[in-house]
Amino acid sequence: MKIKSIGWARRSRVRKNLVRKNWKPSVVLLVLLAGLALAGLKLTELKLTAQKLEAQKKDLPAGGTDVAVIVNPQNPVDSISLADLRKIYSGEKQSWNSSLPVFVLVRAPQAREREVLLNRVLRMTESEYKQFWVRKVYSGEIQREPLALLSNGMQLEAVRAEHGAIALISAQDIHQGVKVVKVDGHLPGTAGYPLR
Repeated sequence: MKIKSIGWARRSRVRKNLVRKNWKPSVVLLVLLAGLALAGLKLTELKLTAQKLEAQKKDLPAGGTDVAVIVNPQNPVDSISLADLRKIYSGEKQSWNSSLPVFVLVRAPQAREREVLLNRVLRMTESEYKQFWVRKVYSGEIQREPLALLSNGMQLEAVRAEHGAIALISAQDIHQGVKVVKVDGHLPGTAGYPLR
């Protein structure tokens, strides 16, 4: 049996595989239509997910230039002071509570989020920050320096995966699966927010 009646599939791998299995043209057509229907359903699901993400972004204050503090949704913290944030990022505070250690994430050098961390939170230069962590690690005061990641996407994934994780991320890059923490009682995009 030949599938010449389905000319559009003449040169495709699909046609070759179906011919080898001796499928009837009507079955091939049903399989192709079912595949298209499933693809249409997946596309609809993607559109709905995108709409949900947009709705969630509208619920957050519009702080495109602000840098948000994010944690895992299972983290009990909803608000943090700038002083506590400084303690976390300087290694002084190493646990959220007795059973949940802090897992500190930072952006790689020259990222805007790292500049905000250094200027607004730690009040250090890049070289002072590196020397600070070298001293802490080699003195045995702390096991390792914060994990530096190359992108906000990597930070988002790490915060979603690690219950005790904390990261600074551009407010415009916030996606579902993380919790935005208030800093000194303010969310990104509101008056008085300190991480700009």
